[in-house]
Amino acid sequence: MRRFVWIALAFVVLAGVMMYLDTLEDVADLTETGDAAGPRPVTFVEAEVGEHAGTISVFAEVVPRWQVDLRSRVAGIVNEVSPSALAGSRVADNTMLVMLEAAPYHANLEEARHNLQSAEFDLLKTEQKSSIALKDWRAVNPGEAPPDMAIHLPEVRVAEQSVAAAVARVGSAKFDLSSTTIRAPFDAIVTKRFVSPGQSVNVGDVLFSLLDDSQLDIRVSLSPAEWRLLAQNWEEGPASLFDDAGRLLGTAKVKRGGGFLEPQSRRYQLFLEVDRSADTLALPGQFVRVSLPGKALGNTLRIPESALTQNGYVWFLDPANRLQRYEAAVLFRDGGKVVVTAPAGISEGETFRIVRLPMSAYLPGQTVKPVAGDLEE
Repeated sequence: MRRFVWIALAFVVLAGVMMYLDTLEDVADLTETGDAAGPRPVTFVEAEVGEHAGTISVFAEVVPRWQVDLRSRVAGIVNEVSPSALAGSRVADNTMLVMLEAAPYHANLEEARHNLQSAEFDLLKTEQKSSIALKDWRAVNPGEAPPDMAIHLPEVRVAEQSVAAAVARVGSAKFDLSSTTIRAPFDAIVTKRFVSPGQSVNVGDVLFSLLDDSQLDIRVSLSPAEWRLLAQNWEEGPASLFDDAGRLLGTAKVKRGGGFLEPQSRRYQLFLEVDRSADTLALPGQFVRVSLPGKALGNTLRIPESALTQNGYVWFLDPANRLQRYEAAVLFRDGGKVVVTAPAGISEGETFRIVRLPMSAYLPGQTVKPVAGDLEE
């Protein structure tokens, strides 16, 4: 009897399991046989084929036009360092920075002056000797030109050269004496100081590093492809300067360039002068992004940068709302937009529906649901 009960219970459980499986199968069938999903929505922007200009962006360093490692022209002991000659200070042109012990150079100057007077005295005696010899010659040989040796002309010439040499030595001594006072060669910022009071300085030792921030220059290097895209009227043209965060720092003017290729990189060089107006934020030594104007190019599209895939494709919608793509060459990048070549065989003025955010799952020929977007978003 107990065995029969267990068999009955087993059949009841089996029947329950079968009913549950049958329920799951009905749900699965219902899901599979439901209505198929419609075309996926795709946001597009309209872009017209035509002439579009952009900017060429390159990175470069802002450098001062005048900067110098100020070196000592003479040797000596430092007597005084100006309080304004500290790192970070601004100094005016001809400001005294350092004074060296000048006593030896005063002595040299006085010795040079003494030698000059001796040379001038010797010249005077030689000239008088030559004058007396000339009178004696004319008295004995009237009307006959005297030889140089007879009237001591070679001695006069040597004495004249001695005087000239003595004058030069006086000038050199004066220069050495003046060099014991080291002055700023221009309005400058002291960036480094290498000297202290009491220090012994040798000829050629670096005392200060100075730079002038009133005139700033930028040297830009362009590849041949970038050079061909440069606007034709680039001379004296404006260029915008941005920091690494994209903040506008000011403007610069292209002054010259293009006459040669840099030997190592084989790139064209442009030389710009920073506009030093009150609004300019560019500083010496700063790396900036220089935005140069490019030429207008035909048969191009201006599209959002997001529309360009990593492998260089641009997706667009054909008249039947199917996805298509082509490989585009990027000509300019500017402010979140790119200027790219249009597909081959397309005429000027034709409008394209460009996919704003292409996805890796897209397939050419796939039908989608177009959703209009704004090109300036």
